[in-house]
Amino acid sequence: MRYSAIALVFLLVGCGTGGNTTSLPTITPEPPSSSSSPLPELQPRLDAIGILLTACIARLQGEPVGTADNCAHLMPDVTGVIDEVAKQSEKLPPGGRSAVEQVRKALAEIAPCEPWFAAGGKSADAQLNVRCDKAWDGLFKSYSAVRNAA
Repeated sequence: MRYSAIALVFLLVGCGTGGNTTSLPTITPEPPSSSSSPLPELQPRLDAIGILLTACIARLQGEPVGTADNCAHLMPDVTGVIDEVAKQSEKLPPGGRSAVEQVRKALAEIAPCEPWFAAGGKSADAQLNVRCDKAWDGLFKSYSAVRNAA
């Protein structure tokens, strides 16, 4: 699974975003503090999945995407790393523990969004668009908070 996530990073980055990435948010670690990471062994994986989630933002701009480039396929990897973080959540600050639960909530909300992802973040169903866009934003923000807490 680790190598598939890394391969997916290269696939998504290699596909490009048409050069329109200047205003897109990214998941990046906060500047280093005087203390070290509470979960150093998970940092590489958290970072890799953060890169993938960031790449998906560009893909969810209303353009249909192919099944091989479908950001919904990333959700099992997000779930896997969040499960690992949750096992060690006592090492995280309270905000990080709360963010883990927010990621889980967003993942549950995003589960019915496969057609939305396949359509590039848009569908004919306005309610689906609103629900999935809100779930995606929640996932992105809460995952970023977990990454920065870890």
